[in-house]
Amino acid sequence: MTNQHSWNREYQDSQLVTQSHKPQKDFLRFIKWIKHNKHLDLYSGITVLDLGCGVGRNSFYMADHYGARVYGWDFSEDAIEKAQRFHAHDDITYQLRNIGNEFPLDSDSIDIILDVTSSNALNESQRDVYLRECARVLKPGGYMYVRTLAKEGDKNAQTMIKEFPGGEYDTYHHPQLKVTERVFSGPDFKKLYNQYLEVVRMERKTGYQRWGSQSYKRNYWNVYLKNNKV
Repeated sequence: MTNQHSWNREYQDSQLVTQSHKPQKDFLRFIKWIKHNKHLDLYSGITVLDLGCGVGRNSFYMADHYGARVYGWDFSEDAIEKAQRFHAHDDITYQLRNIGNEFPLDSDSIDIILDVTSSNALNESQRDVYLRECARVLKPGGYMYVRTLAKEGDKNAQTMIKEFPGGEYDTYHHPQLKVTERVFSGPDFKKLYNQYLEVVRMERKTGYQRWGSQSYKRNYWNVYLKNNKV
């Protein structure tokens, strides 16, 4: 089963995908942080790139509340279909894309990049492309939000790395979703991402991931990054 078929299955299975149409809470905290600290004028016609947009909850929020121009990309045809059905907006372009490939966007064209638990499914070569492209398209002074799986304190992740190894460093093959996922230690994340953008804030939070009929406690990194290039 390919990764694309696996993600399509996720969005077809009501037990595996959230039914909420509200924006993700940690994403909202990031936007509140941007607004409170006046890092960007969110009402100035900014452009947002939502990587792994899913059904479009966060994309729609940015377009509807701030008048942002949004590109929402996802690897799943079913996710894009649902986004276009439930969260369509004149200022959003939803597209079927693999975020591990080069981005069809101009350099320095994006004010905010969102990656809410999406890039953890990339392999190492895809992640290199993704990071290089994020740094290329993000404007100087622009911000990126990453929510990714944390290794520290997550017994489920450590168990799956041991029992279902994914073939690359700190990866496992998800036994139900049939995809390979990467988890990050804090030092490993900073070492990698700081080569491209500056990590300005990083915190570990606990959440829950639903697999089938059960919910499992998971740890996540919420990371705010800035492009400091001039």
